[in-house]
Amino acid sequence: MRMWGFAILVAAAFAAGAALAQAPQTKPNASPTPIAASPAPSATPEFGFVFTPTPSPQTTPFPAPHQPQILEIDLSEQTVTTPGRLRVRVLTNDEVSSVVARTMGYELPIPKVRPGSFAATYDVPAAPGFLSRRTFDVDFVAAVPDGRISTITLQLGLK
Repeated sequence: MRMWGFAILVAAAFAAGAALAQAPQTKPNASPTPIAASPAPSATPEFGFVFTPTPSPQTTPFPAPHQPQILEIDLSEQTVTTPGRLRVRVLTNDEVSSVVARTMGYELPIPKVRPGSFAATYDVPAAPGFLSRRTFDVDFVAAVPDGRISTITLQLGLK
């Protein structure tokens, strides 16, 4: 059942435009694998969907120096195909210490590759038919060590 939630998360983050509280029992093919990521924004064959947020007001209640910022979210595709492979990269400012993707009560950490760059490759299992051709809201949440966060919500598809 956790794999379906993961598939939905991955699909939602890729569809239009998103980290899941990972349970202690992680299935082997749901574990994130860090990938090489360029710190500079770029559209490449491995990232067919690139989302660059426009500057927005501070999303946490106490603005201060070194606030978390999400600069770009890159996904291998806008609509996730199951079964399949999903590549994700989130570029942030250097102060960000963690990034997660959240949807439908699940949270998935995206591993840090280097300061300002979080990336992973996921194997997405086959999803049941009733989940296909739907979109899901996926929140991408960047946090700094003092607990302040910045969130970008993308609507992603699953097929």
